[in-house]
Amino acid sequence: MLKTLKPAKPVFIHGAILVAALVIIQLLLDAAQNSFMLYMPPIGFAFFLFIQYGIQPIIIGALNVAILQRLHKLDDWQTGFWLNGLFLLLAFTTISIILQTVTGLPFAPYIAIITILILPYPFGHLGKFSNRERKNTKPQPT
Repeated sequence: MLKTLKPAKPVFIHGAILVAALVIIQLLLDAAQNSFMLYMPPIGFAFFLFIQYGIQPIIIGALNVAILQRLHKLDDWQTGFWLNGLFLLLAFTTISIILQTVTGLPFAPYIAIITILILPYPFGHLGKFSNRERKNTKPQPT
């Protein structure tokens, strides 16, 4: 079924999966932020930052590479999961902060819905770009 999709559809699906994962993780971190901050405030804050900028980029990067592998049929695996995910995380965070500032709305649920509606296609291209636009080097069977 994926072979019959037009080029815009895999990019949209790729972006939709990435944006949904980023929104879900951000909502979970927002819900747990008070718990982190109440646990011995400096240590809790360090744990929160480690999870947000250490573990989350690895998860998003690995998800992006897996999507590229399945959806776009790339032949090699990129090993820069963390940088790949950090790039996507920083782009998403910047856009959501700009939207929060311009609209004056909280992230949950308003900005989360807005980002899910407007960001899948751009993030599909960002996800491909963050992999440095690697192409298939193996000949495709005909």
